[in-house]
Amino acid sequence: MFIAFLFLLLKNEVQIYAVFFIFDQKSAKKMKNTDFIFNILGEENLESVSPPIFQTSNFRFRNFKSFRDALADEEKALIYSRGNNPTLGVLAEKLAALEGGGKALLFSSGMGAISTAILSVVKSGDHAICVEGAYSWTHTIFTKILPHYGVDSHMVPAARLIENITPLTRLVFIESPLTKTFELLDLKLIANAAHAVGAVVMIDNSYSTPLLQRPMDFGVDMVLYSATKYIGGHSDVVGGVLICGSEKYSEIFKNEYLAFGAIMSPMSAWLFLRGLRTMPIRLKQIAATTKQVIGFLESRPEVEKLLYPGSISEQQMQLFQSQMKGISGLFSVQFKNKSPEVMEAFVNNLRFFQMAVSWGGHESLVLPYALWDEQKHSGMVRFSIGFEEPETLIADLEQSLDCLSV
Repeated sequence: MFIAFLFLLLKNEVQIYAVFFIFDQKSAKKMKNTDFIFNILGEENLESVSPPIFQTSNFRFRNFKSFRDALADEEKALIYSRGNNPTLGVLAEKLAALEGGGKALLFSSGMGAISTAILSVVKSGDHAICVEGAYSWTHTIFTKILPHYGVDSHMVPAARLIENITPLTRLVFIESPLTKTFELLDLKLIANAAHAVGAVVMIDNSYSTPLLQRPMDFGVDMVLYSATKYIGGHSDVVGGVLICGSEKYSEIFKNEYLAFGAIMSPMSAWLFLRGLRTMPIRLKQIAATTKQVIGFLESRPEVEKLLYPGSISEQQMQLFQSQMKGISGLFSVQFKNKSPEVMEAFVNNLRFFQMAVSWGGHESLVLPYALWDEQKHSGMVRFSIGFEEPETLIADLEQSLDCLSV
């Protein structure tokens, strides 16, 4: 079956381009999320329910002309899997459609996508800013790597982001919500300020996925994902996504994408396609459980405050309602007792929450921030809610909190 399908594709090179790589942005906006998740391929796939994995490094040509034509159209042609691969093509099309437009590039990790995107925009002498509290490795790029190449790059508090945009600014990198404090940023306001000086706005949208927030609708230029999180959803595959307009896509594909080589593997792309099929159901279930867990924690005297999108202030709630469609399963808790020993005892007493980095899988996780900075984040813990029953998770939290007061 696989051989027959591959032969069909090789016999009709024009058709393969149409099936995998041509995407009509206007028609995409009229379709529902489920159309892109379930209607993957039709007759071209020999009616297979799931798309095949094209686990191949390169593609052959029937004659000199077909090879020459492919080299002249490298952005669409199947030549070498560091560039295009049919399995990756299906996933890229689905993700771009869910985002509401643009084109997607797929990477071997979220940081592969982020670093490639950043280096495609800035050069020596440029000014670039990133919101304070962004992912730690994004922080490393702005504080250690970009300065090494002559880029004037800085971390800036969210409240001062716009005032730090100058005529020399070429990049504004944001997260919204931030995945530690869950502060929301005004996407449209930031995009307008950045575009006024010709700067590009990038966002790490991993918390929300395209189902909960579509930043390009608010003027953001480039959207990035750690697909490892909710897109994959099973804690068994690592990958990254960059979505941008067609012109920027072509520029990055022909330069940084092919040159850096941080490409997603066909097997990983297939696993992410599997994840896409259940993402709406998973996010709905996770959000429902998260609300119950948050409700329980709000009733506990040990809790000083809970941090999740829209929780900080009325202004933040307004931003949440205007930019997002809901919450996912990530939130932070600031406990009243900030003793390192107490926090260590609390996380050690948990039975169903596993201690680990990342989020978005089937298992519920706990992450004590004191492991990185005991002074700054004493008493703060981040939770990621998975698929366990809410009663199980609440009982686990209750028994661990009760142990602290004994």
